[in-house]
Amino acid sequence: MSPILALALLAGCAGAPPVPAREAGFSLPRQLHVVQTAAGQPALDLLLVAQREGPSLRWSLFDPMGVPQARQMLERGQWRNDGFLRPNAQARDLFAALVFSWTPETELDAAYGAGSWRASVAADGTAQRELLEQGRARWTVRWRQPARADVFSIATADGVTWTVTPLKELP
Repeated sequence: MSPILALALLAGCAGAPPVPAREAGFSLPRQLHVVQTAAGQPALDLLLVAQREGPSLRWSLFDPMGVPQARQMLERGQWRNDGFLRPNAQARDLFAALVFSWTPETELDAAYGAGSWRASVAADGTAQRELLEQGRARWTVRWRQPARADVFSIATADGVTWTVTPLKELP
């Protein structure tokens, strides 16, 4: 009952992306290359670092020159700005979509509520997961190579797509 209540409260918050009702079981830190595309816009390369800091998750988004674009903390189910950057709602949506993407499928009902998501596999082997909001997909996550769970894309309801790949660490 409490996950459903939490989701209802979150749905009432205009512009606030959904967050899990409980902490998801995925490993951090992660360093990612994100390419953002949208119709009529040039592709945007971004670097993202996600890490745990005590009970919180810290999200830092940078342009290729290392200039911070967004810094957010996810603490006890609430987002807050970290530092002096202005709020970046699109970056916060990306961060929340990554939490959904990384949450193991076996934990999705407990984290987001039964019936709030769906998963499928296409004939070509592409795995797909959607977070539903009022019966429509808010985010659609696609893994073209299910064996490579760290390479995927996230499409939003408003036409933005993020392609996510891990950054390679050099020795």
